[in-house]
Amino acid sequence: MKRAMPRTPKLQRVDGHTAKRRLSQSFLRDLDALDAIVAAGEVEQGDTVLEIGPGLGALTDVLLTRGFRVVAVELDDELIPRLKDRFAGELEDGSLTLIHGDALQIDLDSLVSPDAPWRVIANIPYHVTSPLLHRLLLAGHPATKIVLLVQLEVAERVAADVGDWSYLTAFVQARCRARILRRVSREAFEPVPAVDSAILVLDTRTGDDGFALSAEDEARLWRLVQAGFRERRKKLRNALPHALPISQARIVAALEQVGLDPDLRAQALGSRDWVQLLGALPEITPPEEALETRQYRTHAEPAPRSNYQRRHESDGGWIEVEAPGKINLTLAIVGRRADGYHDLHSVVARLADGDRLSLRINAEAAADQLHIAGDVVAVDGENLVLRALRLLRAHLAVPPLDIVLEKRLPIAAGLGGGSSDAAAALRGALRLTRQQMPEAALYEIAAEIGSDVPLFFAGGLVLMEGRGERVTPLPDLRVPAPGVLIITPDLPLYTPDVFAAFAAGLRDPAWGAAQVSSRHLADELQSGMSAAQLLQRMSVLATANDLLAPARAVAPWLRPFGHELGRLLGRAPALSGSGPSLFLLYPSRGEADEAGAIVREALARGELLLPEGHLPRVMVTALIAEEAQ
Repeated sequence: MKRAMPRTPKLQRVDGHTAKRRLSQSFLRDLDALDAIVAAGEVEQGDTVLEIGPGLGALTDVLLTRGFRVVAVELDDELIPRLKDRFAGELEDGSLTLIHGDALQIDLDSLVSPDAPWRVIANIPYHVTSPLLHRLLLAGHPATKIVLLVQLEVAERVAADVGDWSYLTAFVQARCRARILRRVSREAFEPVPAVDSAILVLDTRTGDDGFALSAEDEARLWRLVQAGFRERRKKLRNALPHALPISQARIVAALEQVGLDPDLRAQALGSRDWVQLLGALPEITPPEEALETRQYRTHAEPAPRSNYQRRHESDGGWIEVEAPGKINLTLAIVGRRADGYHDLHSVVARLADGDRLSLRINAEAAADQLHIAGDVVAVDGENLVLRALRLLRAHLAVPPLDIVLEKRLPIAAGLGGGSSDAAAALRGALRLTRQQMPEAALYEIAAEIGSDVPLFFAGGLVLMEGRGERVTPLPDLRVPAPGVLIITPDLPLYTPDVFAAFAAGLRDPAWGAAQVSSRHLADELQSGMSAAQLLQRMSVLATANDLLAPARAVAPWLRPFGHELGRLLGRAPALSGSGPSLFLLYPSRGEADEAGAIVREALARGELLLPEGHLPRVMVTALIAEEAQ
């Protein structure tokens, strides 16, 4: 008969502690499952065990009782005093080390001895399963065994047989042998979660069972695997050329070289297949060698290129340029110009993530060739990337280019994706041709392309004025970088319609308040502001957008959706630009990821609705921040 601890009468209260949904807190009450988790770790007395998320200490107690040395990492402020009180003796004698922190942020290698084997045994918060697996498996001194209680669906994906793989499967099974020990019913937890769980056991591969790759080849490998799984329903002969700057003929030749059918799909390849394919495609570059756009403060002061990049570019090969997204922290409309545009005052923050362009010279082509991978881009007229290159040629001689645009930002979302792509195309063309241009002329071209384009040359934080052509770089936030949760409804909301509604008088009754908030924020940033200080102002800045009221008038679904999102997350989201993207800032990327998990769970339960069954896109990223000098 299964043993279980008695349940507490209130669903969300467990032993006097209020379970936090944002931390995915569900505490295991099944003693048989606890014993099974510990036994699966195959730990010997005196060995070190890392436990992530000890919670109320049930698993911690079993581990200590068996004589193991435990290092427990707990994020919840309210649980730390309880754990210290419960395990006061073990903390004093050194058998337990309690770390108050975020397992996604702290240095895990510093918690264990580099000379002794260690294991991970934990009932982890389910919303951070994937990033935790990445952190654990990329540790400098990896654990010999990892035993995790995770969501059943995730466990099945990680332990899947070849033929049903995902990117996560490939990443984990390249390093570990994975198996599911047993299923654990949702009824074994309190509060009861919405899904069943499973005990996932990962044994680190060693010797001939493992893969010995250099750091550069490791980065190249995961770029290749990601490219394969980006369009997993497509055959590799089609999926890989769409996501990599490599021709279909070259991809097919490489697949056949290693004995793989080009008509296979990514999920049909095992780890060794991917490694062999990587060897047949030496032209794949590691992502970290890409020159990130945040290194460009102005064109006159480009960041130095690595030897790898100089060699790669001098051979006439591909270069990569990141095209980050943006959010409008404020957006005030201060007047109407003679040319019909509105005068703006907007503090804009650049995101750490965005699209990516790969470019190379193709002197034999008659015109630029643009290939788009990722999200489908509906182009009305000329694509901004091609327009940017056409305008640049009015000033400089630029040969025809091959361009692969990897779309990772939602389209027409108020995040500046198209404008950033155009700015990246200008930078890439100048790099490829080893030419320079006066900064004023470059900004003039950028402004002609579109109102948002100049801001992507000016740094992480920017004051944007006029119709967008006047940009003033602001001091970047001091670390740590705030995390950003972005929710983009899959419904159209066109910028001209929103501005037209504003011009027609559909405005907030407190019009003018956004201008005050925007100017105040710009002044504070000029004086130097930390991320924590910015976060303290977000309740006010959430309404510091003069396009919020007209956007709600044009898209009536936006108001109830935003209110329901605010109820779910405990505070109101802000609108970026003219929308439809809504965003919230958090102290760290990890906390933004936690909030994103809450949103995804609510969507899965049907608690967060949009018209006609549309689902929003949930994106987690961060703002750019600089180390304090």
